[in-house]
Amino acid sequence: MRKIARLIMGLILLIVIAVGGYGYYLYDSTLKPVDSQDETVMNYKIEPGTTTKRVNQQLAELGLIKHPKMADLIVRLNDWSHIQAGEYALSPSLTLEEMYQKFEAGDVTEPDMVKVTIPEGYDLEYIAAVMSPLVGLTAEDLLMEWKNPNYVRTLIDEYWFLTEDVLQEGIKYPLEGYIYPITYAFVDDIYTVDELTHELLNLTERKLNPVRDLFEKSSLSIHQVMALASVVEGETQRTEEMPTVAGVFFNRINSGMYLQSDMTVLYALGDHSVRVTEAMTRVDSPYNTYVTQGIPIGPVSSPTLDAIQAVLQPEEHKYLYFIADMFNCVDGKTHFFETYEEHMAFYRANLLPSYEAGASVCK
Repeated sequence: MRKIARLIMGLILLIVIAVGGYGYYLYDSTLKPVDSQDETVMNYKIEPGTTTKRVNQQLAELGLIKHPKMADLIVRLNDWSHIQAGEYALSPSLTLEEMYQKFEAGDVTEPDMVKVTIPEGYDLEYIAAVMSPLVGLTAEDLLMEWKNPNYVRTLIDEYWFLTEDVLQEGIKYPLEGYIYPITYAFVDDIYTVDELTHELLNLTERKLNPVRDLFEKSSLSIHQVMALASVVEGETQRTEEMPTVAGVFFNRINSGMYLQSDMTVLYALGDHSVRVTEAMTRVDSPYNTYVTQGIPIGPVSSPTLDAIQAVLQPEEHKYLYFIADMFNCVDGKTHFFETYEEHMAFYRANLLPSYEAGASVCK
């Protein structure tokens, strides 16, 4: 019996090794070019609404990848989900990652494509300014369309991440924070407002779907997550610092402190070009976190997925204060402190002259 048991265990081990080896082979061969020496260019067109699963099937049919199902897994693991419609120049010498970099960047071959970039942390007024030519409207008219409560309710019915919270009294723009910051590629044509809005929100949905379960587990509402993420985005210089900054804000909320984010003051004032003064921090607005306790009434900019994930999974620590070494006087990083005295001592010793001058005057 023991010999049989050992034989069975040996066979199981061999099967596990074989399956694992084959899995690694599939993974590795899917990542690599089909033929690194073959630079034959072929045009491949992604139609609007095409899923990444369908793209991988089509790439396999064209002989540009070997294993479409493994490609599906790789795309999900790496969050290469933002693919833009258009015609692309591909070849068998490209890796799967290189092809998806083209799809995400909208690196299309058509000369009649228009690229529009929304930088991280920019607000809806900026977005309306750069998007309005696509719908043949002024930025002000586009913003008015996006403020129409009847239209916004149709969007709430369609997208899981939009809730009635975006229409609460005091909200400046209902869609603020919900248009993802990235480079978009559009056909050089005039869109309707509805067509444009769906192009933008469809991308936001693709970006947020992978973390939908985290939203459901969060103690915050979806709208609160997006609002706080926009503050984290604006207050953080480095992506890797976002969970720590988010942790500071949660500590402040839990201890009854005000968030005191300059980003929220500037948004309340509608002016991002000035330095915040003490008098400005007293502006009466549900967005101003110097006078309104807790999370602002809504987002103050468009946060990235990194900022959103930082709020959904904040770092646990005891810090209540932080300040960014934006003039690179020490190390260019954000510094965190548990007490106000530590915070101010660091500021006076290292950053005060540069902050007052608005430029680097570090010794």
